[in-house]
This record gives sequence, C-alpha cells and structure tokens, in this order.
Amino acid sequence: MSRDWLLYLNDLVESAEKIERLLRGQTFESFRANEAVFDAVLFNLQIIGEAAKKLPEEATRAMPGVDWSRPARLRDLIAHHYFAVDAGIVWDVAANRIPEVRAVAGALLTSLRSKGNPPPSS
Repeated sequence: MSRDWLLYLNDLVESAEKIERLLRGQTFESFRANEAVFDAVLFNLQIIGEAAKKLPEEATRAMPGVDWSRPARLRDLIAHHYFAVDAGIVWDVAANRIPEVRAVAGALLTSLRSKGNPPPSS
C-alpha cells in the first residue's frame, strides 16, 4: 500500500512535537531516570527516522539545512542495535536537534497546506 508522503511529513512533525512536550521541564538526569519518558522519546525518534526515509527527494530538497539521513540512521540504530543506544546521544538529539527538524518540517507542511494541499489524514 502506497502512502502519500504528506502523511509521513505530518507524522514527522507530530512526533517531533510529542518529543518537545515530553522533554518540557526535564533535565538530562530526570530524562535518563524516567523510563516511560525515555522510551516514549525513543519511539518517536523511530517514527521520525522512518518518516524521513519515506520523504521524496523533492521534499528533502525543500528543507535544506537538515541532513535527513541522520534521523534514518538513528532509527536503524534504535531498532537494530537497541543495546548500544546512549542516553546522552538520545538527549542531545531530542533536546537540540528535534526542535529544528520540527520547525523546518512544520514550515514545509504549512506551506504545502496553504497552497491547496489538504491536511493529511491517516
């Protein structure tokens, strides 16, 4: 089943927003100690990475400044080498990289919607 890439872009933005909400008020220490938050962030990073893999070249070109191979590689690391996941790296990505990814992807999604593309629905 083929899925419209706008749905993947929407998934990416929604997962980035969830990560930002999950990290609100957290420190690295509280993040690392809270298994539920840590696991939820990991899950949403996997969604972002999988969605990034599904974006066509035209979409990634429209979002310069983000190396879209990095979320995909992180997704593969989490999925296949979960035993090697480093909490410090996860924290850095979630706290420092995801806000930029959300902003760039969200801006593209907003722009596409304003040009007449209907909002995605799963």
